[in-house]
Amino acid sequence: MGQSLWPVDASRSFVTSLARGLAILEAFREGEGKFGNQAIARRTGLPKPTVSRLTHTLVELGYLAYCRRERKYALSSSTLALGFALQPCNRIRHRLRPHLEGLVRRYGGVAVLAESSRQSMICVEACTDLPSPAVWMEPGSRLALFDQPLGRLFAAALPSRRRQAVLSQIQRDEPQVADAVERLRLASARQGFHAACEGMPEGWTAVMAAVAGADEAASGVLACFMPSAAVAQERALLAVGFACARTAQEIATEMVKATVGRVSG
Repeated sequence: MGQSLWPVDASRSFVTSLARGLAILEAFREGEGKFGNQAIARRTGLPKPTVSRLTHTLVELGYLAYCRRERKYALSSSTLALGFALQPCNRIRHRLRPHLEGLVRRYGGVAVLAESSRQSMICVEACTDLPSPAVWMEPGSRLALFDQPLGRLFAAALPSRRRQAVLSQIQRDEPQVADAVERLRLASARQGFHAACEGMPEGWTAVMAAVAGADEAASGVLACFMPSAAVAQERALLAVGFACARTAQEIATEMVKATVGRVSG
């Protein structure tokens, strides 16, 4: 199932052509190399003629580079400039990382902080004490909320308002997916956290807690990926779950402080 390029109830001020251009830029992901127009069309769900016009425009503006020999595109320097422009806003990561490190230091496994972006989650920060964990998300990587079981678990763990907003975008076309997320939420919900093995590699358990940001559009999930043996006993699972929920609240507080600081500055 492809991502929706715009909200179901987009206003008259919504610029569809801009949304399509940004969707093309989002189709490029770390470590996946170059793409031709046909591959980009498959990823975005856009008609190939539309993709051809937009990629040409993005090349002219410096956001894409075109390799004539391979007849493929890659992200270019103007896109990199946008990333550097975001760095001052990302300084909050340095305040959030110690919270993740504290969880890993105490319980082991992998800790991931991911932010909701339309129908996907973007990894903001991640840390682990394992040399090669079976579950890992690089900062900046994107996970579709509905195309795979792990993504649906992230969707189930989102704060209520944000989860409902995201589900409403697919309810009309994919009601069975929305129902699956709700069933997973009810089945995995505990006192402030969610725990499930669904979508995880064999022998691993996901423990997740919602992070309710100052802006609901930027709310996300704190995930602790644990070896199942470490949380096999109820007492151990509750300890990790409550610690995850408490840390999610601390992260939410840090994000509010950072938001207030940027506004007052």
